[in-house]
Amino acid sequence: MSGFFGIRLARHLKKMMKYMRYVFNDHFILVCVFLLGGLGFYYSQVLKTLPTNFVWGRPIILLLWLALLHIGRIATLAQEADKVFILPKEPEMNAYLNRAIRYSFWLPLVALFLMGGMSMPLVVVSTGWAFSTFFYFIVMLGILKASHLRLQKYELYQISSNERLRWFTLWFVTSLLIIALSLYVLPWAGVLGAAVQMVFFYLILKKKEQVVSLDWETMIQKEKNRMHRIYQFIHLFTDVPEISSSVKRRKFLDPLLSKIKKKNQNTYLYLYARSFLRGSEYSGLFIRLVLVAGVILFFLKEFWISLGVSVLFVYLIGFQLIPIYTQFDYMVMTHLYPVPNGQKKQAVSKLVTVLLFVAAILFSLFVLIALPNIKDGLIVVAALIVEVLAFAKFYVPYRLKKMEA
Repeated sequence: MSGFFGIRLARHLKKMMKYMRYVFNDHFILVCVFLLGGLGFYYSQVLKTLPTNFVWGRPIILLLWLALLHIGRIATLAQEADKVFILPKEPEMNAYLNRAIRYSFWLPLVALFLMGGMSMPLVVVSTGWAFSTFFYFIVMLGILKASHLRLQKYELYQISSNERLRWFTLWFVTSLLIIALSLYVLPWAGVLGAAVQMVFFYLILKKKEQVVSLDWETMIQKEKNRMHRIYQFIHLFTDVPEISSSVKRRKFLDPLLSKIKKKNQNTYLYLYARSFLRGSEYSGLFIRLVLVAGVILFFLKEFWISLGVSVLFVYLIGFQLIPIYTQFDYMVMTHLYPVPNGQKKQAVSKLVTVLLFVAAILFSLFVLIALPNIKDGLIVVAALIVEVLAFAKFYVPYRLKKMEA
């Protein structure tokens, strides 16, 4: 069964690689570089203002690391048909699930390594220890995550919800105490505590799994939920067949549609606007990006970082909205409309411009509230206005022309 998991894993990775080329495109990487660079600069400036042996540093790190341990779920790659066709192989499923744990361990470990490394300057400021103690911390976090994945495997068996809660509570409390031990006593003490926890969970849960059967329905549903979260992220960058967008009436938004005059020249503008307001695909994307950018801008006090973040998010929003151009390409009735095809481009350009101005106004409010200097805030507002106009005038026609090529 371990080889069977390898076959499924190869098929799964091949499918994911097809999507990754759309996710990690040049625009996304550029946004990430500037955003991480800006946040890193702001983080370094904050650290310089903190006193030696910063009291709140250890509690902050404790909560951060405990939250990071929840990144990553066990990837069983289970499918709906398994409860019928793989059921006779249940006695051999232990090897399959152990292989799944080993595969599921690497991505959380990378996240722990990166985020743990980013948090080490705060650890050094708060504790006064050397940066070399990072080795002890990352080993401790890796072992704690391995215990978490081992617990997730046990939760795939036919056990009661109360037992699941008890074991998770035990893991959570012991992990909290182990991280606290490493931060408040000695770094290597956390490694020792994590090793003891890992051995305890491995031996006890292995013995318990021998007297219970797999819960195939739970395992399949958990895998569906895991893949749905992945597809939701990919759906921000490209269409995913596994994700179907929902449509809601949203009658309270009808007054916005009434602003569009019902005449031949506004046919596609009305369609695109109605699709945006009633569908969850583009409207949800727009709301999420505006909220994320708004929260970031509200807490930024540096002019250049605020300028960079606001400009990048306006660009990102506009870039993600342009594919609405193909929303009705597969509807037969739209090809029968007695309207010129060029009207589609004008409608998309107008809709994107209006939405970007809405985003720019909201960003401007956050910036004016957050920045201490009103002059710097007005410069950001002016930059956003220029960006929206330039984006609508030059970039949108360029992208639409490229989409038709």
